[in-house]
Amino acid sequence: MNLSHHLDLTLQQTLPSLSHFNELIDLNWIEACLKETGKASIRKRKLPAEHVVWLVIGLALFRDQPIWYVVQQLQLVFGTTQYCVPSASVQARQRLGLEPLQALFSTLSQAWFQDSQQQHSDFHGLRICAVDGIVWSMPHTQENLNHFGSSKGKNA
Repeated sequence: MNLSHHLDLTLQQTLPSLSHFNELIDLNWIEACLKETGKASIRKRKLPAEHVVWLVIGLALFRDQPIWYVVQQLQLVFGTTQYCVPSASVQARQRLGLEPLQALFSTLSQAWFQDSQQQHSDFHGLRICAVDGIVWSMPHTQENLNHFGSSKGKNA
């Protein structure tokens, strides 16, 4: 499956789920990024660092959900209790910091770039390096429409 197909499947999800991302994000990449940045969990926690990375990804995808709900839906709590207080999730996120996520982004963008090069040479003359969800507005002119195209459901 290619990246665009996985992104389409992800957008169709009604409940938070990272099942499709397990195919896109190798768990070894997460562990390597945590070790590289010195953020790997040493002691047993309800929310180990690997799970907090998934929490951050889940929070980015499901922005309208509170942190405790994302933790619960993604089943990120380790151990016999399936619940942790919301402040523990916030503290775990703060403990993780930015460095592992920056390293993971770099790893993913390189892997996905190589994958996209095999499937697509470019997108409107630009190389695909990452997908970040940004939408840019531009004047609605025929010249822009001819050059950039239009999103689904929108006509000239």
